[in-house]
Amino acid sequence: MAKTTIQYRQLKTEDLFEGIQLKPMVVDVLRRRGWADSAKQRILDLDQDGSAVILNKLLPPDQWDKSVFAGQLIHVQAGADVHAVMQSLDDDTAEYVLRSLNVADQARVLKGVLYFAVVDNHVGLIEGQQVRGRLLERYLTALLQKAGELEPGDAIILNGKFMAGDGKELDASTEVTVAAKPNRGGDEGAVRIAEREAAEARDHGSTVFDVLRTLGWSAEAVESLRSEVPDDGWIEGFFKVFIKRKTRAKKPISRATINEALRNVDAADLGLRGNGSEKNGIVKLSVQRAVQTNNSLLDPADAMEQIVNALREWAEAGKIDCRFDP
Repeated sequence: MAKTTIQYRQLKTEDLFEGIQLKPMVVDVLRRRGWADSAKQRILDLDQDGSAVILNKLLPPDQWDKSVFAGQLIHVQAGADVHAVMQSLDDDTAEYVLRSLNVADQARVLKGVLYFAVVDNHVGLIEGQQVRGRLLERYLTALLQKAGELEPGDAIILNGKFMAGDGKELDASTEVTVAAKPNRGGDEGAVRIAEREAAEARDHGSTVFDVLRTLGWSAEAVESLRSEVPDDGWIEGFFKVFIKRKTRAKKPISRATINEALRNVDAADLGLRGNGSEKNGIVKLSVQRAVQTNNSLLDPADAMEQIVNALREWAEAGKIDCRFDP
């Protein structure tokens, strides 16, 4: 069993056509275009780098007419040369022979997996380390544009749902504080950060140094700051976002804007200040669940079942306005 976090998301319907329903639209596209029974037809090259994003394992098609559609999204990439010793280290030999193996000749390397379930416009998902909610948005956008359901420029946006720690919501917040990912000192930390930034920057958000670059810091200034971080230390950054006006009062940031703009940010990295009650007490609608595993991977059927169970529980508790078949 593995402990996972199931997040809630909801389709942003503004700027899309009236009456849009995500679940029936996806089901209709898969059936009408003949993609329901062919995973090959569901392969999309979103990054134009030879990697592939695939809507892979799905809930059985004979269940698609019910409330729920659920699936597994995988991101695979071409293999690379791996240098290895093929002999047993127990062999008594003058030297071990190094060989180069090309993994691409045998398989595609799995970059990550995401599981999701959709009921109308309500979405529950379990993110992977390398496959985040943003990738699901991009995949659904590309799939529906390919099928002619969305116009160029339209996009699927899956908003989060943020609440105060006591479960209440404020209409707006005058100030948002966002914590960027820390950058650690030392050569080992620098290598790890560089690898992580290269692999995850597109879907995972930004480190402190990334934000400083966005704010206009030169490469020299960032490197100078990096050099001052001790080997056993790290640098953290907290960035305040607020709207100023000519009068002294700050203009509130709407809850709808927060749900969209911060949907891919960990709630632990946020603080909101409205009437003072949400500072350091914001939570994103989510729940932890134990999911069965097959070796180191989540069991797809159990992952999807747990997501559906979470959506049902939120609906029964009145946290989301979601209806299931009897």
